[in-house]
Amino acid sequence: MFGFNNHMLESLFNIFGGIATLYASIGYIVSVIFSKIMFDILGVKPISALVPFYNTYRIYKEYKGRVWKRNWGVAYILTFIFPAGIITGVVLNLTSYKVNNEVVFNFMLLFLVSIIIVFICFLIINVFGVIMLFIIYLPIFDTKVRKVVLNIQTALTLLTIFGTSIFIEIDPNFNTVRLVMIQMIFSVVFTIVYLLAAREVRARIRRGEYVLQEKLDYETMDSFEINETLKARKRRLVVPIISNELNYNVIENNDMK
Repeated sequence: MFGFNNHMLESLFNIFGGIATLYASIGYIVSVIFSKIMFDILGVKPISALVPFYNTYRIYKEYKGRVWKRNWGVAYILTFIFPAGIITGVVLNLTSYKVNNEVVFNFMLLFLVSIIIVFICFLIINVFGVIMLFIIYLPIFDTKVRKVVLNIQTALTLLTIFGTSIFIEIDPNFNTVRLVMIQMIFSVVFTIVYLLAAREVRARIRRGEYVLQEKLDYETMDSFEINETLKARKRRLVVPIISNELNYNVIENNDMK
């Protein structure tokens, strides 16, 4: 009745599966490269960069007490890994479903519910993904140009998620594909920018020009002191050695007084 059969479904899933696999493979390679550079900076074993999801989580964890007050890796797990797991489960459930004329209505109902679940999960991933852009990349972006690139990437991501429906209501002929393509192309530019920024930070440390911010001792500091200290660091992961020495001199002089 609806023209569905197992062969058509398998072909459809193979196409989307191939695209998803390619996208995930590229994302994994980029993640490993970035994590390896960051682990060199943070003093984490490089082999950890090969572990998907954990490598990103570990970066967030190492930021705690250096740049941010909390371990944002927990939020990363809750808002990315869990929804991604649900999406995977939904897709696997659909691919294992056998369609025939008697159960085609049940499949259509299952397909509709699955689309809604996947949409909600993707929405959660993308919304928190925008927040995480600032959490993970801002600490290594020390120039105005790089921060502008970060803001553009954020704006394009938000437009792609929420702006498409608004633009269509204003102009029914709005080309949503073009917006998605622009966002994808700029994502490549953004990826190059943050990889180069991470490499530059690592090079500065190796040349002895910069030093990694030390983790704060949460047991000896109250919440106000932690917040003020991190704010004074201006959310920077590394600082020039000269200014770092001056900061310690100021602290020592204040203690003597």
